[in-house]
Amino acid sequence: MTASAPGSLLARYSERMCAALGTIVRDEAAAIRTAATLVADQLRGDGLVYVYGPGAHSALAVQDVFYRPGCPVNLAPVIDPGTTLLGGAFRSTAAERAEGHVADVVAGSGVSSGDPFIIVNAFGVNAAAVGAAEAARDLGARVIALSSRAAAAALPSGHPARARDGEDLSTLAEVHIDTHVPAADVMLDAGPGVRVGGASTALNSFALHAVLASAVEQIVAAGGEAWVWRSSYTEGGDAHNARAAERVRERVPQL
Repeated sequence: MTASAPGSLLARYSERMCAALGTIVRDEAAAIRTAATLVADQLRGDGLVYVYGPGAHSALAVQDVFYRPGCPVNLAPVIDPGTTLLGGAFRSTAAERAEGHVADVVAGSGVSSGDPFIIVNAFGVNAAAVGAAEAARDLGARVIALSSRAAAAALPSGHPARARDGEDLSTLAEVHIDTHVPAADVMLDAGPGVRVGGASTALNSFALHAVLASAVEQIVAAGGEAWVWRSSYTEGGDAHNARAAERVRERVPQL
């Protein structure tokens, strides 16, 4: 196998993705620690941590941490079928921009006062993201948001994707983690007028995993017991996961 040539698209993609990840580590460490403390406190009390990805690709971050080896057992995915790609690509765009329905999605999740409610969305400006933050706050939840300030700022005023001009997850959350997704969610020029190299799925997942892993680390460092899923492809993994599931099965129907 030969290495990619310096300056090639592959090399540039790697450089920019690594730079974005490094920026999260450098600039968002304090916010990640704060969010992790909220999550750790909830897990210590055997409470649930709710995770919502209001968008076709933002929902992938939720799937990436639910029932995932190394992630806390006490995660409750907030499922909004209309905004996923399974119901149709253009339908998902329409659903994430629709006002009103998200309050029922949040209420139906079971989140209540004091529970961490994590919202992951690349731009953080659509009606589902903004409405979810407001609905969760109204219920007394502790809203943690992961979105990109740069991506939101680059979206023109009055754009149909915006729920309200000048408002996004960074202004609504108790704790906000900037995922540093670039404008338009692409990193590279492939030619005149052609941009490629998606960013948000990798950056959203990295930031979300960082919060959850840091929460588990805090619990273990304090001498507590941290329940995380294990791979079913490891010795004893199935047995461990069966025991873990019994702790939350009645509260997390998606299991």
